[in-house]
This record gives sequence, structure tokens and C-alpha cells, in this order.
Amino acid sequence: MSVDTHARTAGAQHAQDAHRTRLFRMEGRLTELVVVGLADEGLRMHNSFEGRIVDGEPTGGRVSGVDEFLIRPDGIGVVDAREVVVSDAGSLTATVLGYAHPPAGMPVPPLEVFLDPDFAWPDVPFALECGAVYRAANTAFDELGRTAVVHLGQVNMATRELVIEGYRGSALARSPRPDGETAPAR
Repeated sequence: MSVDTHARTAGAQHAQDAHRTRLFRMEGRLTELVVVGLADEGLRMHNSFEGRIVDGEPTGGRVSGVDEFLIRPDGIGVVDAREVVVSDAGSLTATVLGYAHPPAGMPVPPLEVFLDPDFAWPDVPFALECGAVYRAANTAFDELGRTAVVHLGQVNMATRELVIEGYRGSALARSPRPDGETAPAR
């Protein structure tokens, strides 16, 4: 098998494995972006969001939360979010920690630029890579309550569109990577 064929086959297998292990897909939007100000570690923001679970469990669940977001001087966003999911099956909460990555090669402005009232976010998607821990009192969510969930997705700060897919962390650790290699099992 040629290297190119192997890469395509591994990539297709990765997509198939990821689809099988996906727990949910949430589509939503940022509802409010509040610049708190500059701090030693970067620019602090307080961002609200809401959305719906459109695939997976709990389908139709309403998601809302707040992200105490930080933009570092290197342009990386630090996600520190709390959310609640409300559905017909009950409610659950999540703590979400991770990173938002600007597109490769995108110039990073000085953080003071974000303080300008006329600042406009570029209309580009920022990749999200986070870990989440869910908690619920309802036994309908026992599986989520004992699963390390990886959130992969994107956010566009200009359009405020937010898409998150939740995956079982242990399944992704054993899945082939896009480069065709397999992550070591732990």
C-alpha cells in the first residue's frame, strides 16, 4: 500500500471511528461578549453562550453557560467554561477547560486592540479543543457522569457561531490520528 493510500485509508478510518465514538453535537452561538480588561496573563473576557444538542444525547437539550475566557499574548484563547444542559430527561452541568486556536498564520494583534470600542473580530473560525467533566443527579446521565469527554469544534467570534462535538476521550486515545499513526493505549 502506498503512503498516500495508507494516509487516505487511515483518515477514513479515523473519521469513521470518531463518528462511532461521538457522544453529541451542539450547535449554538455566543450571546454576549464582554471585555473585562487586560491582566498580567492576557485579555480577560466574560462570554455567554447558548445552543441545542442536535445529535446524540440528550437530543434537543438546551445548553447555556458562561466562559471566563482569556486571550493570551500569543493569540491562544484559554477556555474556562461552566454550562448547564436542560432536557426532557433531566439536567446536567459541565466544567469545560481547554483552548481556542486561531487559524494558522493569522497575525496576532497587540491585546490593547481588543479594548478599542470599534474593534471588529475577523470572520474566521477558531478551533476549539477542550476537556469536559459532566455531573448530574439523574441516572439517565450516568454514562456522561463517568466519562472524560473531549470537546472538539469551532467558534467564529464575528458571527458568534459555535459548534461543539463531544467524544469519549478513551476512544479517541486509541483511534488512528490523521497522520495514520495510532496513539498509544494507556
